[in-house]
Amino acid sequence: MDTLKQNKQTEAFEALLLSHVETCYAVALALTHNLNDAHDLTREVFEWAWNFTDRAEAEKNIKTKLFIMTRRKFIEGYRRPRKSNVKHATMAERI
Repeated sequence: MDTLKQNKQTEAFEALLLSHVETCYAVALALTHNLNDAHDLTREVFEWAWNFTDRAEAEKNIKTKLFIMTRRKFIEGYRRPRKSNVKHATMAERI
């Protein structure tokens, strides 16, 4: 019986999360201006939400928490050094 209850809670939490995917993706797209980056950002946010240890707490204001986490993860992405294969020209090379 306990397993059945856990399965129903998991399904309910999943449905709750999925109800916010499109809106969260739209926010991610507005932040990144790139389809692939928005997809990756949305995936990261929903992985975070799925792994949230206290699901009862996560359900409270889940929409707000998802949007805050989207913004935080977007900002974190800009703070991380980006690897680039493009060689940047030095000032001497430009002249």
